[in-house]
Order: sequence, then structure tokens, then C-alpha cells
Amino acid sequence: MKKEESQTRPKKKDLNVLLPCWALAYFPIVFVVGSLSAIGDPAGGFIIFAFSGAALLVLIPAYAVGIWKLTAKRMKNGTNTTKITLFQLLPVVVYIFLLVSVFTFGGSPV
Repeated sequence: MKKEESQTRPKKKDLNVLLPCWALAYFPIVFVVGSLSAIGDPAGGFIIFAFSGAALLVLIPAYAVGIWKLTAKRMKNGTNTTKITLFQLLPVVVYIFLLVSVFTFGGSPV
């Protein structure tokens, strides 16, 4: 006998899971692109680093609005869980860490 799956568990990955995954992928992509651009031009990595911080000024509010709408939809449907809400909030912590490290130049007092 097969166990019946819970009706609150999605059968395929939907936007509730993919959006935080894409948001978390931003962090390593910035470092890879910055490292690759620093090979040809020493200032290229810094430029990518600085523009990624500026992009976060738009991406953080856009992500917050997106997860707010998804959470409201899940609450309306009665499928909201603590796990998915915490998973969606994790990229916000990563985003804010990257934003602070960019705007303070890694904590440099200069």
C-alpha cells in the first residue's frame, strides 16, 4: 500500500520553492562573474561587486513583495507552512549581508 501524500505538499517545484532558489543563486553568481571579469581587468571584479550592491537596492524590495504575495496566497489557500516561510526568508538574510558588505567595502573603514 502506498501512503497518500499530504495535500499541502506540492508535487512539483513551484514558484514558492524556485523563487528562493533563484534568489540564493544570485550570491554565488556575483562572485563567479566578478572573479572571471577580474582576470582581464583588475578593476572589473570591483565594478561587478559595486553594481551588484546597487542591484540589490532593487532586488531586495522586489523579492520581499514577491514572497509577500506568495505567502498571502498560501495563507488564503490554507497551505502555508513554517518551513516554506523560513526558506523564503533565508535569501533576505543573504541579500542584506551582501548589501552591507558591498556598501561598507567589506567592513573597511576607508
